[in-house]
Order: sequence, then structure tokens, then C-alpha cells
Amino acid sequence: MWNDLAPAPRPAGWGAATHVAAGLWRIADRRGVVVGHVRATASERGWRYAAERFHSASGAFRRLGEFWSAAEALECLRYAR
Repeated sequence: MWNDLAPAPRPAGWGAATHVAAGLWRIADRRGVVVGHVRATASERGWRYAAERFHSASGAFRRLGEFWSAAEALECLRYAR
């Protein structure tokens, strides 16, 4: 598929990550409801992971935060509902 160097996020038992583009994963809960995206970007100090959620009123994705690990970005999506 894509030649990503960033490690993929792994929801620990509460959902699934689907690779949708280079550095971008769609995150869904156990029922299959999409809760947001995790986007990986390279920085001078390593990979940064952003948690993003769709905002229907603006029709755009909003960044909830940036983290040093994919696990932290996933937890942000999981609990910021």
C-alpha cells in the first residue's frame, strides 16, 4: 500500500486502525463507528502523532492534540468523545 516509516497506531482492544493514506489512519471503535484519525508527521526529534476529529459544522477535521506516541493520540480520541 503506502511506504510509511511511522509505526502504525494499535488500539488496545477497543477498536481498529485502518491505513487510509501515507501517515494517516482512520480509527474506529468496536462497533465500527469512526471516532477520528491519527496523523503521523516526522520531526527533528522523532515521530509526532496528531489526534483529529471531524467537525460537521465546519466540514473540516480539527486537531485535538499532538503527541510523541501513537498510543497517546489514540487515548485522546478514545476519551474525548
